[in-house]
Amino acid sequence: MQRHPLYLSLLAGFGSLALSISPAQAADQDDLRAEINAQRVRLEALEKKLESAAAQTAKAAPGKAGEAAPAAAKGLRMPDGLSIYGIADAGVEIGDYGQGSKARVQSGLGAASRLGFKGERSFGDDLSAYFQLETGISLDNGQNTGHSSNISNPGAGTASSAAPNTTGVAVFSRNTFVGLKSEKFGDLRFGRDYVPIYSITSIADPFSIGGATPFRLWSGAAASRFDNGVYYASPVLGGLQGKLAYSSGMENNSQSDIGVSGGAPANSATGPQNEGKGYSASLSYRNGPLFLGTGYLSFRRAGSVSAPATSNVQRNAWNLAGTYDLGSAKVYGQYLRGKDTQSGATPETSLDRSVWWLGVSVPLASRHTVRAVYGRLDDRLNSNRDSAHIGIGYEYALDKQTDLYTYYARVSNQNGGQNSLCAGGTCQGYDKDSGLPPNFSPSSLMLGARYRF
Repeated sequence: MQRHPLYLSLLAGFGSLALSISPAQAADQDDLRAEINAQRVRLEALEKKLESAAAQTAKAAPGKAGEAAPAAAKGLRMPDGLSIYGIADAGVEIGDYGQGSKARVQSGLGAASRLGFKGERSFGDDLSAYFQLETGISLDNGQNTGHSSNISNPGAGTASSAAPNTTGVAVFSRNTFVGLKSEKFGDLRFGRDYVPIYSITSIADPFSIGGATPFRLWSGAAASRFDNGVYYASPVLGGLQGKLAYSSGMENNSQSDIGVSGGAPANSATGPQNEGKGYSASLSYRNGPLFLGTGYLSFRRAGSVSAPATSNVQRNAWNLAGTYDLGSAKVYGQYLRGKDTQSGATPETSLDRSVWWLGVSVPLASRHTVRAVYGRLDDRLNSNRDSAHIGIGYEYALDKQTDLYTYYARVSNQNGGQNSLCAGGTCQGYDKDSGLPPNFSPSSLMLGARYRF
């Protein structure tokens, strides 16, 4: 064993001390030898600890043999309280949406790919400020992905409101907000975020609004996000928590001319009066393996107002959601009732439907998970365009952050129905506005990989 310099120098000191002992001190030699042996044992133990620490350092930051690990660059250190997170998800979809079976490379088949930034700072014992910026990313072409909003926000190049500092290009198209939170008083945030009725629904979906999810049937009668929103979540008391969200809508500060598509004349960036204004609330209960929730939503839908209508479409919806973890399996259930009405229009009710599903996820061994869901859409209008959804999936975990998956989903339509499926976390399946024929049953097979960080 190579002797450490510290060991040699200390041992030499004790050795020289032993040689300098006079015959008159011979009676103390035995005690001195015992002390030297004790120090030798301590130094050998210290040497082993130093060698172990050096080996761990080399393993954590490997380099060429004999080279010291480079010091971390000061400019690369993350500020306290700031974190970067996201999901990278991509694969191949083989889908049939009425134009023949076609294969395409897609991003976000298992879960919507995203990149996010979070920051938090604490002030005192029970107050902290935080923010989140989250953008959707399409891995197959590098572009940003659009996500639904309660106000007109069609995409790049078109203003999403009449605010003078808005370009209309949604860089952080997912959730973007700043807030304050306290364990005693609750959580208050401002910006763009999920509405409470959606938050309890995503928990009650075995695919977490991705893969073979039946979410597209649900979203046609509700909403998932509010722009220009204020959000409050109460503290958790006895397993109960309440949430409330309010959106001020388009914020155009003008009166829309009825019968003019898109709002005031010569201003295509201004939507109809009160577009998107509304609120959502939920109450949930969690106790061990059980989760239950109920939610409500009411808002003015995005879109133009044409005579004889005198206002935007008003959407109202309520739902019940729940899960129960049996250990060997987890069961999921959800029921939604949604209705659209428009004052002055003929007919006044343009949508009236209920959507429900039941699902299960089963972990097998330590790396395998099987998921399945069955859902139905019951059209309450005279058209009676009902639909049924089936979704199954298998996931193989390479580690806690990375998995491979395969999902299959199919929607059956009747009486001229044109409901579709999501084909992943960004709902990429074609629908009635993009070529889905009436009564056709679209299907999708998805194979991909997902990495969470």
